[in-house]
Amino acid sequence: MIYATIIDTVLARFPEIQEHETCRSRIDEPNDLPYLFFPAFWQLLELCLVGTINDNRLMNDIFDFMEEVATSDDGGLVDLVTVEMLEPLFGLPYGIYKKVVKHHLRPKTLELHHALLPFFHIPNP
Repeated sequence: MIYATIIDTVLARFPEIQEHETCRSRIDEPNDLPYLFFPAFWQLLELCLVGTINDNRLMNDIFDFMEEVATSDDGGLVDLVTVEMLEPLFGLPYGIYKKVVKHHLRPKTLELHHALLPFFHIPNP
C-alpha cells in the first residue's frame, strides 16, 4: 500500500463509501489528493459509530484498515491516518470516543492516538 494509490485502495475495499449519500457529498469532484478524499472515509466510519449504518463488520474492517495504514512503511500514509482518521475521534461524543479507544483501536492506531493526547491537552487515560 502506498500513498499515491490510497484512494483507489479505499474505493476498492470499501465500496460502501459510494453507496451513502452523506459520504458521496463529501467528495466534491474526483481528485487524487488523499487529504481531500479522506473526510469521506471518516464520514463512513462516523456513520457506523453513531449507528446510522448498523454494520459491525464494516466498522471492524475500517478499524483493521486503519491499523494496516498506520503500520505502513510509508510515512505519508501514517500521517494521513493520524490526521484524517484519528484526530477526528476527539470530536466524537465522549461515550462513543471512550468506546472507540477502549474497544476498537488496534495497537498501532492506539499508540498514534496516545501520541496526539498532549496536542489536544488531554491527559493520558
